[in-house]
Amino acid sequence: MLLPGDAEKEAEHEMLAQSGGSELRADVLKVGHHGSKNSTTDDFLAAVQPQVAIISAGEDNPYAHPSRELLQRLENAGVRVLRTDRDGAIHVLTDGHTLEISCFAGCALPAGDALRQAQAPNHDKNSEHQ
Repeated sequence: MLLPGDAEKEAEHEMLAQSGGSELRADVLKVGHHGSKNSTTDDFLAAVQPQVAIISAGEDNPYAHPSRELLQRLENAGVRVLRTDRDGAIHVLTDGHTLEISCFAGCALPAGDALRQAQAPNHDKNSEHQ
């Protein structure tokens, strides 16, 4: 899991420069800065390669987070998106080998879709349940 807090593109570029990107790989990404258009850039997303992106944003927030541009980047990358404004509290549990994600209001995709995404190449040891 990668939890970049309020990181936006400048901090992401610094993380990429310091790690070469190879150390940033994570199955779950908590999207930076509540899903602003300046977070989770294409380069950062390509380095992390998350299966699931979690966006913490309040319903009807005054900043219109998450941004449409960010959501489009995640969709183009084939990342499953969970959002607190839509799905409620999101609970992620792992033992280091398996991954279990549940949503207070019910996650947006059927379990079959989630399992197919979680079983991407090089990640067959991970599974996701709703």
